[in-house]
Amino acid sequence: MKLRLATALDAPDLARLENTQTLCAHWGENGWKTETAQPASIVWCAEEEGQLVGFAAMRVAAGLGEILNVAVHPNYCRRGIAFSLLSKLLQEARHQSCEELSLEVNIRNRAAISLYTKLGFLEVGRREKFYNAKEDALIMRISV
Repeated sequence: MKLRLATALDAPDLARLENTQTLCAHWGENGWKTETAQPASIVWCAEEEGQLVGFAAMRVAAGLGEILNVAVHPNYCRRGIAFSLLSKLLQEARHQSCEELSLEVNIRNRAAISLYTKLGFLEVGRREKFYNAKEDALIMRISV
């Protein structure tokens, strides 16, 4: 597996990958072009044999970071890819002197919640009906 920073040229592949997931944010190709162009945005990609198989995106500003979007292709789950991508985001947050990193995760996404907990994130709140005005989100944070 190869990890690298995403560029705007990855937008079509990022959009295709997000379409394999039901519980990640769906930004579309234009959204990814915009996101990768943001100075505060950091998007790490995972590749296997030249194919994009995972991504993790965050923004950092004023000492705070927020993980915005994470996905791994279903054929590559349970191989440590998400863990590696999130570890890169944590490393980058420390490098940029973040005090804390936060995220929201769908309460149905037990695998993601377990992974975030394993990385040291703690549940600090809940947003009711955050996803599609139906499903709650857990708010999780970690001090970095």
